[in-house]
Amino acid sequence: MTILIALPVIAAILGYVIFQSVAESRPVPERRDATVVFDRISGEQVVAGRGSERFRTASVVKLFIALDAVTRKASKADEAQLHRMLAKSDDAVANTLWTRNGGPAIVTRTVATAGLENTTPPADAGRWGDTLSTADDVAAVYRRILKLPKAKRDVILAPLRQASRIAADGFDQHFGIPSAFGDRPWAVKQGWAAGRGSVDAHTTGLVGEGDRYIVVILSGSAEGTGLDAATAAVTSAARSLAPRLGK
Repeated sequence: MTILIALPVIAAILGYVIFQSVAESRPVPERRDATVVFDRISGEQVVAGRGSERFRTASVVKLFIALDAVTRKASKADEAQLHRMLAKSDDAVANTLWTRNGGPAIVTRTVATAGLENTTPPADAGRWGDTLSTADDVAAVYRRILKLPKAKRDVILAPLRQASRIAADGFDQHFGIPSAFGDRPWAVKQGWAAGRGSVDAHTTGLVGEGDRYIVVILSGSAEGTGLDAATAAVTSAARSLAPRLGK
């Protein structure tokens, strides 16, 4: 009787060990991405691919910093800093504004202001780029920016329309939307980061006459992937959208 009882238990244990071994041997996905496109004319989301999947925002969180600053009545000096932070993706300016305006509280306020559903501040309060968000939530931030009074809206959108090819850190930030939609007006905030388990490359912004489309492509690749390869994949994804979107 003892043997009959023990055999199923042993089999279960062996089955669990085999399952764990197989699971641990499965390769880590090389790349994951999410794409959301919102058509402001039709009022419809015309592309919805993994919009609720969370990614590390990297420099895309600078949109949150900017929206929070203008909502809180940014001074002229602040506006000049915001312009550089957004157009050049300047991390030093982001550090200053992040610290001055409450760090993680910026994300918490933006969640409330823009009605975000799956965005959380960084676990390490000083690492603003580790904020977690989704393509749906980033698109919602753009919708909130577009509803601001013109003067405040322009504080954010003017530098996005003037995003320099070379960022403050020397990186070419004209991947994704600027490369794919060079024949149309655009305004962008890009994001890129490597380390801590992932290589992230994001292209987000407005495309078309009258800022018709909100386009958000977020991606995360396995650690060790080159940033050039990660951004090239994002550019390819953006180019695949171009024939589907009107001008």
